[in-house]
Amino acid sequence: MTGTDEAGPPARRPSLRRLPDLALRAVRLVWKAARGELLAYVALQTSSAAGIGVQLLLGRRVLAVVVAGSTAHRSLGDVAPELLGLAAVTAALGFAGAALAERRQILSELVERHVQGQIIDAVSDVDLAAFEDATFHDRLRRARVNAATRSWEVTYALVTLSSGLTGLVALGAVLTGIEPLVLPLVLVSYVPLALATGRNSRASYEFAYEMTAADRERTYLSEVLTGKAEAKEIRLFDLSAFLRRRYDDLYARRIAELRRVVRRRLRRALLATGGNSIVTIVALGALLQLTLSGRISPADAGVAAVALQQLAYRLRAINSSTASLHECSLFLDDLISFLDLRTTIQAERPTGPAPASFRRLALDDVSFVYPGTTRAVLSGVSLEIGGGDIVALVGRNGSGKTTLAKILCGLYQPTSGRILWDGTDVAGADPAELRRGITAIFQDFVHYDLPARDNIALGDHRRADDMAAVHRAAALAGVDRLLSGLPDGYGTRLSRSYAGGTELSIGQWQRVALARAFFRDAPFLVLDEPTAALDAEAEYELFERIRALQQGRAVLLISHRFSSVRSADRIYVLEKGAVAESGSHAELMARQGRYAEMFTLQASAYLDEVE
Repeated sequence: MTGTDEAGPPARRPSLRRLPDLALRAVRLVWKAARGELLAYVALQTSSAAGIGVQLLLGRRVLAVVVAGSTAHRSLGDVAPELLGLAAVTAALGFAGAALAERRQILSELVERHVQGQIIDAVSDVDLAAFEDATFHDRLRRARVNAATRSWEVTYALVTLSSGLTGLVALGAVLTGIEPLVLPLVLVSYVPLALATGRNSRASYEFAYEMTAADRERTYLSEVLTGKAEAKEIRLFDLSAFLRRRYDDLYARRIAELRRVVRRRLRRALLATGGNSIVTIVALGALLQLTLSGRISPADAGVAAVALQQLAYRLRAINSSTASLHECSLFLDDLISFLDLRTTIQAERPTGPAPASFRRLALDDVSFVYPGTTRAVLSGVSLEIGGGDIVALVGRNGSGKTTLAKILCGLYQPTSGRILWDGTDVAGADPAELRRGITAIFQDFVHYDLPARDNIALGDHRRADDMAAVHRAAALAGVDRLLSGLPDGYGTRLSRSYAGGTELSIGQWQRVALARAFFRDAPFLVLDEPTAALDAEAEYELFERIRALQQGRAVLLISHRFSSVRSADRIYVLEKGAVAESGSHAELMARQGRYAEMFTLQASAYLDEVE
């Protein structure tokens, strides 16, 4: 479903031709996240922009009366309506400004929640093999970093740009009515500023893109230095200072590169701002000259000066919004392309029905290569597991046992070969539906910082409220008495990171993970080193229960303990990703091959201890 092509990098330099499409996608994201809030925000922003023009027109009327008052004997009453209107508009603009600030914060939170949810959904749909690809992790980081801000910032920039243009039209109308030549002069002054901000936006994106891998490593080191799981070794091996230096080095590299980028951005900004300031001063000088020459009245000159100030502010806002739109669109391209993974995956995902029963599972000449590598982890593997059978996989570390188990669980798709479930090729079956018939405990099972009941019920969340089944699964794994005796019983959180929580030993955690696998009640059970943390007596007891509970279920057992393996109905020995030999314990011992060698070596260690 998801291979290296899907996890590959997006275009290095997104084309400006994509800007309208990206902007539209951003608006759609915000629209889905907070439609009502967005409409209210746009209405407030647009009204504020139009209100500036109304404010200036009313102010012009008041100034005209004040300037003419000494000769025309005008009174305050003559401009009372304008003054009241000006006060009302000013109050409304103040209210709108406060409301905009509050709406902006709520909108940002709603958009972040929506986009983060979309990222989680996309990651949930990706094949497990994608997590072996470094490029996928780079893309995921860029999507996560940009999720909180970029889609909203694009929409915010569009709204600000729209209101800025509305204000520009209103101010332009006022200035044109006073002196038409001033407006074009001011507009031209912002061309170099727009060019400079465009270049600076590109530089910001390129910096962030190039730093992705280093930033990801720095974040990882921070998590290691502050994480609970790593705390023991950090202290035992005195690693804090050593890893902190590596963390600091990565940060130093980032800051050094950032300084270089900022210097270039600053040079461009200074040149553009200097040119803009000079032209603005020229415009003000021209306005003063026109006033002194009597071409425009003092009242018009005062209004024009305020209009020029407001126009400069609006043009800066427009320029800033345009630059933000350009810059955010570059980052948004990473986010959108990552979210599009889900659409691609769902379009390519098989939708055929999964087999309704379980009689026989077979691998036919299966090979597997991890994304981004060329070495085959599995090569030409063929094996069979029948209903009611216990089949064991043995071999050296790195022989491909766990990878094979994940393929049988439908978590990896074979690079070549077929998986046949009751004679049906599962390549055409819906993988989620297929996995409902599979349960497993992996050697790196998850310790969920959740209540005990959830740690078991997550094996089949559709039956999470069935506490009787939770207790049965816990009893089968030999952990019911332990969990019932916790301070809050099955409601006790299994983590001291939370108030009232508790911690379990690794052996107790392994029993909880086994209970989770049993709770799923699937016909095919995969056990990857299920007794690694159990003592010999507990291991024997567990396998006796598994034997008693089979009732047509198939069990795939991966273990280095031959005391467990020897009782399997059939044993497959993997060597360098291929099946070296197979048979029952007795048959393999009689062949005096690789299995007999490994069994004898392990057994001799126990015999030496007895002697």
